[in-house]
Amino acid sequence: MSPLRRMPIATRLALLFATVTALIFSIAGVHLYHSLSEQLQSRDDVLLLSTVEHLRHMLQEFESIEAVRAAPHSLLDVALGYRGLLLALKDSKGALIAYSARDAALIPDESPLAADRSPDAAAVRVWHGSNGRQGRAIAAWGRVDQRDGDRVLLLVAREAAESEVVLKAHRDDVLLTMLMGVLATALLGYVIARRGLRPVQAVAQTAGRVTASQLGERLRIEDAPAELEGMIRAFNHMLDRLEDSFRRLTQFSSDIAHDLRTPISNLMIQTQVTLAQPRPAADYEALLASNVEEYERLTRMIENMLFLARADNAQVALNKETISVDAELKRIAEYFDGMADEAGVVLDVEASGAIIADPLLLRRAVSNLVANAISYTPRGGHITICGHAHGDGKDVIEVSNPGSGIPPEHLARIFDRFYRIEVSRAKSRLSSGLGLAIVKSIMTLHGGDIQVESVPNKLTTFKLVFPKSQSGS
Repeated sequence: MSPLRRMPIATRLALLFATVTALIFSIAGVHLYHSLSEQLQSRDDVLLLSTVEHLRHMLQEFESIEAVRAAPHSLLDVALGYRGLLLALKDSKGALIAYSARDAALIPDESPLAADRSPDAAAVRVWHGSNGRQGRAIAAWGRVDQRDGDRVLLLVAREAAESEVVLKAHRDDVLLTMLMGVLATALLGYVIARRGLRPVQAVAQTAGRVTASQLGERLRIEDAPAELEGMIRAFNHMLDRLEDSFRRLTQFSSDIAHDLRTPISNLMIQTQVTLAQPRPAADYEALLASNVEEYERLTRMIENMLFLARADNAQVALNKETISVDAELKRIAEYFDGMADEAGVVLDVEASGAIIADPLLLRRAVSNLVANAISYTPRGGHITICGHAHGDGKDVIEVSNPGSGIPPEHLARIFDRFYRIEVSRAKSRLSSGLGLAIVKSIMTLHGGDIQVESVPNKLTTFKLVFPKSQSGS
């Protein structure tokens, strides 16, 4: 992992803020620098053009070019008060009449403006003086006395030194401002990021306090920014699931201990009593037969627990095939005919169509429901097993039986492992309390659902709802 990725988020955000600030200042500084440079150049050009106009007017006050040669100072004085402004005068033959400074003699005189043409910015040229200095210059003709008088070449230049001083000062100010702005942004960005990440730190602190014995910790969504609401809500939901899982695991462990203790205790007591003194062979045979029943009960319980464990970890492979619902339900009903006759109840089958499912798991799920219905149906009752296609395309298998029903407060938990309604404890010896939990796991593996509707002292109906994608009809 790169060092940048290992940096704290607040530090990375501060560096990002500083980088963005430096980029913005750089763009703004370059723009302002070029804008100021253009403004200074435009100011120098205006000064050059106005100086040429002024010199032309002053030349008309001289009677001849000899008068200009004799007293050029009045013309050269125009440069006074303007630092870096240079003047040079030449006659029509190119002879130098006068100049305000030595560098003025180097002002280029190519392509001068005609005497009758007003100077404009297009006539201004870049000028390079001695010692690497440069600036802006213009050459233009002027006349003495009148329009037909002798011509004088006016050379006017402005050194860029003054503009460079201003630009350098501006550049230094921009760099200093940028440096201060970047540092201030980095510092303030770090502080703001630290404050903004406090909810994240709260999540970490809360997560650090969560243990198996302290699962009640929750984060307050009201105190969190909108961007973190989703994460905090998901974190709280995760804690809810963990708390529920630990609660169920604790209950599961307690129920396992309770349900395993009973058969083991029966085995131990019966064996101890039988072995306490010599007995006839028939007593030993009865003991072994009783022990076999308990062993079978333990085997069923362990097998069911192993099935649920594999189902929870998606280790149960589905072998789906198209199943005739009518034939399958009738086969299950025939298997339970003996038990139904003994309990004094009647099994009715109403089914049609086909379904795509694992036949063994489907048979196990329906068998658990039928066995459950037989146990809780009063003598003379009718248990209905039906399968049909629902209106929305789903396949539904229903097992309905009359009886005392399931109290509403127990409906939400009857699919929990080892959960039993208190009034059914008397029949607990025949049941491991895992039948409905297994049915729910089988439906989950098929991507379906199990539903229950119960009207006390009337009818209880369990529904196996297979999704539309499972339908084979």
